[in-house]
Amino acid sequence: MIKFFKCILFTALIFLAACKKGEPVNEYYFASFTAELLALPGTMTVDVYVDDTKVDTLVAGKTIGLSSPLMLSAGKSSKIIFKKAGTDTLLLDTTVNATAGALLALKLAYSPTLGIQSFMTAGNVVIAADSASFFLYNQLPVELQADDVQIDAYLFKFNGTEYEDTGISWKGFEKNKLHPTQISLLATENEVPISYILKFKNTVTGEFLIDAFSSEECAISPIPGKSQIITAYGVQQRGRWKFASQNAEY
Repeated sequence: MIKFFKCILFTALIFLAACKKGEPVNEYYFASFTAELLALPGTMTVDVYVDDTKVDTLVAGKTIGLSSPLMLSAGKSSKIIFKKAGTDTLLLDTTVNATAGALLALKLAYSPTLGIQSFMTAGNVVIAADSASFFLYNQLPVELQADDVQIDAYLFKFNGTEYEDTGISWKGFEKNKLHPTQISLLATENEVPISYILKFKNTVTGEFLIDAFSSEECAISPIPGKSQIITAYGVQQRGRWKFASQNAEY
């Protein structure tokens, strides 16, 4: 028993000697993050940095930070930076101030082919075989949407007779940007594809944009059972511009 108390006393003396009066005991807390790069047409490999330190390389269709955590200091600002692999070309960055133990999940869309370079804000979605989930990207040319015109996008569904408003819209549908709203909807009924169109409303005049063929309609075809980005863009037909769309699965 005497030996036991001597041992406790000796340990306490060592601890007190190590701590000078008035000197705080430093405690370090950490957060972590994951990063996923969507496999889109033309997606290139990116290097990942935290502040000035390279922490990993990210390839299309992969997620880093799952098996080996990518650490951040908690309670202070850190900048997570994504650069074109092997270069100093900045693609995307974000400044975060994470709490201790937090796990941040980042999802990136980077496709020079589609003209997309953006963070995705939604989480994973379970998609039924007859449904589709998608983000909307605005790549309308100046011939269809003037640079000084701001628009909202509206979704219409064919009811067998005409197209009716679904009540789904994308407010502030900015040019050359991926809208942050993710939509999930039925893509087929009784295995028959459902016809959808987009219309683009000028936020100042309240009128829908029209193409060179006097059409307000931009047809879209959500792919059943898939996550995708639908890009609204323009094509020339007989030298005149018309609305068009294309899908990119991920």
